[in-house]
Amino acid sequence: MKTSLFPLAGLIPALLTVPLHAQTIGNPVLSTPGTATWVSQATPSGTRMVFTINSNSIFDWNGFNLPYGSELVFDFVGGDSVVNMLNGTGVNMLSGNVTSNGNVGFFSPNATLVVSGDISAKSVTLSTLNVDKAAFLGGGDFTLSGGAMRNLIVEGSIKATDGDIVLAGRTVELREDGKLNAKGAAFLAGGSEVKISRDGTQRLKQTGDQGFVLHLGKTRASHIEIAAGKQISNEGTLSVGTGAQRIFLEVGKNGKVTKDSKGIIIGNLTVNGKLEVKASSLERNDGDSASAISTSTLKLPALKRPDGTNAASSRMLVNNTPMSANADGGRDRKRQTQQVASHDRGNKPMLQRASFFGMRGGDGGTKR
Repeated sequence: MKTSLFPLAGLIPALLTVPLHAQTIGNPVLSTPGTATWVSQATPSGTRMVFTINSNSIFDWNGFNLPYGSELVFDFVGGDSVVNMLNGTGVNMLSGNVTSNGNVGFFSPNATLVVSGDISAKSVTLSTLNVDKAAFLGGGDFTLSGGAMRNLIVEGSIKATDGDIVLAGRTVELREDGKLNAKGAAFLAGGSEVKISRDGTQRLKQTGDQGFVLHLGKTRASHIEIAAGKQISNEGTLSVGTGAQRIFLEVGKNGKVTKDSKGIIIGNLTVNGKLEVKASSLERNDGDSASAISTSTLKLPALKRPDGTNAASSRMLVNNTPMSANADGGRDRKRQTQQVASHDRGNKPMLQRASFFGMRGGDGGTKR
């Protein structure tokens, strides 16, 4: 039996009337399966709803709105997962705090979901797609699909204390103030159908040629996967630990991965799809890469002049100590208005600064 966050005394049965001041959050209805009770109380900053969950449960919410200063607590004394179906067609707001000792999912298939509050749970799933509830509660692989294809916007802090973070929708935005921190993996997916596997080298798969992921914030996990049908754009920080941990970026057949000059990737990177780097022109002694922070292999792509001639061939740098890579030695000594980098002859050349994808301690971008 799990350790309870709160005593059972004083909790009201789930089917009895919830106090009126809980209406500011919404009206939860316990569906089958599920065994839970909950109580709502007023606090100086808002409303606090505490759920004591005795088995894996599903809640249907009407008019969900968790305002700033309010709190949801999911306390598992039995089972380990809860599904929150957020109904309605407007915008569902999660601006307050959510805490749990289990696995928590919020699904808003017919309305945009905006998360500006803080969530801390064993694992956290947020999606504007429909969920296979039985699979999610069963702890196996699960699928997210259908719905009205609304947007998922995260500008708060999400922490998975002993599991994974999943963000999925037609469009997923982790804004500048958004932070993801997972003991396990972090998955971000933009598409109409998304599949999550519980194990494997690559556990995230999206199908179709539509869907966007915009990553402006900070994501740190033991393993990161981002997939989108149309485009992935990284202008934030993606970071995994040392060792065999990897970062996978994958787009559809005609999709592309773009990296802004502000984007930073720390770890071993694999890209499946066309990669474009948005950067200003190279100037002499400008754009040195940041120091590598772990033993790694850094692949420096070939540099081409605007007229197509080679300025420097691609090469591999293997570093066992902190180092900085400078592309100046491989540049033409003549001042150039821009430099072009190409991974291979089959791909369209891309503008590139000498920082080479903002990589620190990674393999410089394995192209598959």
